Amino acid sequence: MFNFEQQINQTRQQAAEAGFSGSAIVDAHPSKGIVRIKISTSPPESLASFVTNYLQFLNMSLGAMNVEARIHIAEEEKD
Repeated sequence: MFNFEQQINQTRQQAAEAGFSGSAIVDAHPSKGIVRIKISTSPPESLASFVTNYLQFLNMSLGAMNVEARIHIAEEEKD
């Protein structure tokens, strides 16, 4: 039998061994259908890649629930 908790723990261990960690704040308004997430990562230069990959995961999860998602990724501000 497939154990999701075991897979999650293995993934967490692999991330720790690679020196990756982070934190997130989730703000939800269920009756309005609003979920906002603020993420920070260590190392900080991993943030853009992590968020982009997480968006793909989120899109896949929504699709599995028969929810069509349109995702917009903002262009980075130019200095």
